[in-house]
Amino acid sequence: MKMHHFRNVVAVVERGSLRAAARSLGLAQPVVSRSLKELEEELGVTLFERGRLGMVPTKAGELFVRRAKAIQAEFQRTIDELDQFRGEDKGSVVVACSGAALMGLLPLTLDRFRRRFPGIRVKVIEGTYPMLEADIRDGLIDLYFGPVTKPQQHSNMSIKPLMTNRRIIVGRRGHPLQHATGLEQLIDAEWLTTPVANNIDDEVQSIFKQAGLPSPNIVMQATSSMSVTSIVSSSDLLAPLPEQWVGFINATNLLTRIMVTDVADAPPICSVYHTELPLTPAAQFFNDMAEQAALDKLEEYGG
Repeated sequence: MKMHHFRNVVAVVERGSLRAAARSLGLAQPVVSRSLKELEEELGVTLFERGRLGMVPTKAGELFVRRAKAIQAEFQRTIDELDQFRGEDKGSVVVACSGAALMGLLPLTLDRFRRRFPGIRVKVIEGTYPMLEADIRDGLIDLYFGPVTKPQQHSNMSIKPLMTNRRIIVGRRGHPLQHATGLEQLIDAEWLTTPVANNIDDEVQSIFKQAGLPSPNIVMQATSSMSVTSIVSSSDLLAPLPEQWVGFINATNLLTRIMVTDVADAPPICSVYHTELPLTPAAQFFNDMAEQAALDKLEEYGG
């Protein structure tokens, strides 16, 4: 089994067919086909079902692809680390952020990182820890910044709190409940939630539970800042969001903050990485700059 076997299988899965995979790799289609056949014979399993709809991975294929991506990522990380050890400004860093970190932490971190490593490509993924934990564990994501519920339960992960994560309640401009001052006035509203915790509804339910109020009516969930903005701004749904959204709300005029005063804080924004997959120098510097950005924010607000 060689590295090109991993590369070719991943390309077929991502492109959906032998022809498209070969084109993306700059290879002849028979070369890729022969590579897959060799691998299946060596492993003694069928990795793909071949049909009119293209190449569909079998269960064994799905298992292999996940490991293949992890092996590719670690191989590339090794090359990047050696290049950076020699002082070369090369490689990439994959960073995942929750909406709060995306708006409150990333801009200053990126500015400082780019000044030190202008040649390093940064890939930013938006999401929350429950959505991305498997990819962090497999080494497909170098760093995650966002809330983590019950961090002591996550083994083999470095989880360091960086900043508080206060919630606000938002609705569309002109929302009928925009002048509410307490959560009890919002009990009958319909809500949108985001998957901050493993129990997706907990992001909304925990707010009411901690205030001693009945569970609200959650009718929708969203996983990105864009989807939250689009849904809430065009409906009567309400949503809890991190206070880092305030600047965006004021600048865009799409949403309004409902000034209720009894909203519980969310779990703190943390930095997370897999302790058994050492960070490259560039990734470590990115993490250091994120920690410094969090300290600067704390001083800015007199924390």
